[in-house]
Amino acid sequence: MSGHKPLRHLVRAFRAGRHGIVYGAPRRTRRREIALTFDDGPSQWTPAILSLLDARGAKGTFFVLGSSVAGHEDVLRRAVAEGHELANHAYSHIDPAMLSDEALRIELERTSALLERIVGARPRHFRPPYADTDYRVADLAHAAGLPRTVLRSIDPADWDELDPDLISRRVLERARPGAIVCLHDGIPPHEPKGTPTRQPTVDALGTIVPELSRIGYDLVTVTELLA
Repeated sequence: MSGHKPLRHLVRAFRAGRHGIVYGAPRRTRRREIALTFDDGPSQWTPAILSLLDARGAKGTFFVLGSSVAGHEDVLRRAVAEGHELANHAYSHIDPAMLSDEALRIELERTSALLERIVGARPRHFRPPYADTDYRVADLAHAAGLPRTVLRSIDPADWDELDPDLISRRVLERARPGAIVCLHDGIPPHEPKGTPTRQPTVDALGTIVPELSRIGYDLVTVTELLA
């Protein structure tokens, strides 16, 4: 039965792609590119992440949680000015599967409109809280102006880990061309989960970013990865 696994994965990816759901860009093996993505911010840890990326000419995609924005507007403006990408992570970090169609539309529109007011452009990508989705959620996101629902191919579970060395090993050992890495630069304000700090993620990036660059990867935005 194991011989059928690649076929099942291809069928799953094809069906997901029809709904705009992406896990990575696995066929782009000739382009040594990886997308580092960050959920639940902006926060007090986001500026340090921006500085680490900037020091290596790396770009990231920040899936902004609408309820985290207040007081961090300048951080978002800085991210855009430095060539990073902002995307939509809904507003309140409720599992979209638990929301009605209308409630999810409100969550998405509220965050997209908020980002447009702050940086002058609406996001084009959506990552559901908990990085899981179904076709209903992805189709609703598409109808809300978010044609790609971006999941992940590398999950180091940094949100629940205090050891930066372990976080960095989980990323580096799984690094492949076309990968999308899901990290966290914030903590959901109304339903905090995992560790009470994202400093381990910042510290891990101090290893991840230079090491990926050293072994020949370009760190790009999701849009660039999927282009």
